Amino acid sequence: MNIQHLIIFCVAQIIGLIIILLRKKFRTLPNLLLKLVFASIITHYIYYYFFYEGLITPSSILAYIIIPFSTIAPPLVYYYAMSVMYGKINFTKISLLHLVPILLNTAIFVLFIQSTSHKETLIFLAKSITISLYFIYPILIIKMIGNFYNIKGITLSVFKYNKKKTTLIRLLWSMMLLHFFILVLKNNLPLFIDGTQQTMDIINLCFLMLLGYALSYVIISEPKTIHLANEKIGLGGFKKYDKSKLTREMAEENARNLNRIMENEKPYLDTEFNLSDCSKLCNLPTHTISETLNGLMNQTFNDYINNYRVEEFKKIALQKEYKNYTILALAFEAGFKSKATFNASFKKFTGKTPSEYIKSSVNKQ
Repeated sequence: MNIQHLIIFCVAQIIGLIIILLRKKFRTLPNLLLKLVFASIITHYIYYYFFYEGLITPSSILAYIIIPFSTIAPPLVYYYAMSVMYGKINFTKISLLHLVPILLNTAIFVLFIQSTSHKETLIFLAKSITISLYFIYPILIIKMIGNFYNIKGITLSVFKYNKKKTTLIRLLWSMMLLHFFILVLKNNLPLFIDGTQQTMDIINLCFLMLLGYALSYVIISEPKTIHLANEKIGLGGFKKYDKSKLTREMAEENARNLNRIMENEKPYLDTEFNLSDCSKLCNLPTHTISETLNGLMNQTFNDYINNYRVEEFKKIALQKEYKNYTILALAFEAGFKSKATFNASFKKFTGKTPSEYIKSSVNKQ
């Protein structure tokens, strides 16, 4: 099987995912944006197919065609993440900044058509603008999710909430960042080392193939990543209890206070900490805490607390002062009261068993 056959196979794979999302029960805004992301990936496959068939040369107009699709992909992922979090897309005056790279590359394209001797230089410039987006937008996505959960700064901890629903966001985010480093090498290495262009093209194509497999695996293994039309779309789509007077704004303020207390005081380390204790600590009625977590974060109180405990376990598991502790002892240190609750919570929030997590983490060091 040659490269062209592999490309055709990958195109068929992504088209299969698009066909799945075309079903009526999957017709939601997040899934629409996801289909557009998939369509962008397909254009890259088509580009490489024509490239290896010899129909595209570095200085031809066809060589420039892939750039607009590459420029559009990062904003699509950004707005997909926004639609998952908020259930809608919020356009403001600042949103116009997303058009700047497209306008710049359009201007370069006009120069590209008119130029007779600087085509490759203009393509290099357009690609450099596009490549920067694969670093900028992951930062913007982290910042957006952090704002949603009222977390200051740029931190990967934003991905520890609602893991089932944000699995695809995490995958696309990490793949975009990895793609940035590959594209930087692909665009610059041939300038310094002759004969590396084709090698980098193959590496980039292998990455796109890996992306296709990863998307298929996540969608098949984690069906909840696909948003159903009858579900509450948007993790920020606050849903009030019947006859409740709690508003979205009030719930957000409650969530900010809860998160601040959990981060600063870590009351979850107490194995006996419960909803009643939390009520006294936060000065909020128990039913208000429950409604805030269920309506705003789509989590029960126990899941909310155990999520923090799992993150605490992950934090201390690799610290030297705890190296002689058993896994169960570490779980108790993190605030868990029983082995069964710990194992169930850890599997739920990480997709791994505690021993699998520790083993994989040690191997990475």
